[in-house]
Amino acid sequence: MKAINRGVAHARDWRPAENLPLVVDALRPARRVLVTMHRGPDGDGLGSALALACALRELGREVTVYNPDELPYNFRFLRGADQVVTSLPPGAAFDVTIATDSGSADRLGPDLPRAPLCGVLINLDHHITTQPFGDINYVDPAAAAVGVLVFKIIAGLGHPLSVDAAECIYASILADTGCFRYSSTDPECLRIAAALIEAGVDPWEMTVRVYEQQPLARMMLLAEVLGTLAVQGKLATITIKNEMIARTGTGADLTDGFINYARSVDGVEVAASFREPEQQGAPWRISFRSRGRVDVAAIAQKFGGGGHRNAAGCSIAGEESSVRARIASEIEQAMNV
Repeated sequence: MKAINRGVAHARDWRPAENLPLVVDALRPARRVLVTMHRGPDGDGLGSALALACALRELGREVTVYNPDELPYNFRFLRGADQVVTSLPPGAAFDVTIATDSGSADRLGPDLPRAPLCGVLINLDHHITTQPFGDINYVDPAAAAVGVLVFKIIAGLGHPLSVDAAECIYASILADTGCFRYSSTDPECLRIAAALIEAGVDPWEMTVRVYEQQPLARMMLLAEVLGTLAVQGKLATITIKNEMIARTGTGADLTDGFINYARSVDGVEVAASFREPEQQGAPWRISFRSRGRVDVAAIAQKFGGGGHRNAAGCSIAGEESSVRARIASEIEQAMNV
């Protein structure tokens, strides 16, 4: 097992093989299904949610996909992305509500209905820091992406995999394995990727649409952010300021992946990205990337965040200098262990 999970004593206690059939059994009789994912969705959260929505709609279910935030620009081509709603009416009721890639209930949108209106709440995740907030928690820390779990759910429902759903799952896996480059890449996700290609996915087309059709404004923003790159020993940092976003006419959704440039510096073990608060008094958002020696999920957890061993994040309120000092201190301690 990769790690111990918050809220569950041991990773093996998630028992994904036992919880998969519980998810399938909950979905079989459901007529109205709500699918959501963490706020500020990424490719894994969105791709896995849209894949499940595709399959359920093909099975005749009434499906609503909800997220109040802007979708990542490079995943908006996926089937169903244009149908994602940013709000839900008061009193909306569902037989089943599914949350993908969320880590904890407080990362979900404000309109999410509470019990009993939400129906059976299903938590689909693979983070090592996941909280068991669902009625059913299908969590597998060994899975490369939540799309892997969705692939198994669709198979469990006995539904043939459509090209639309396959593309969404492929996008999910592509995102969380860094185009099959990260340490999360394993034989299971590669076998599933092969099945997705057999279902009609074009790997080159997917790579182009996700990684090689970047808006010019994003490249201009990247140039400004790289100007903040600072290296102190084995820690590299970048900073994303509001004035940069305003000057380039971009948005926070265009900054995904910037931190990888900092991690790629030779000799760096940990990279941290600092996102300036959009409103006064709001917390700084910090993202971490590790080459593997340092468990950045453990660092993020100390500040109420979470994630994976090599990719995690948290939010910290305070002055920039204080926030930076706290993060640098924790990282230094982790590297000296």
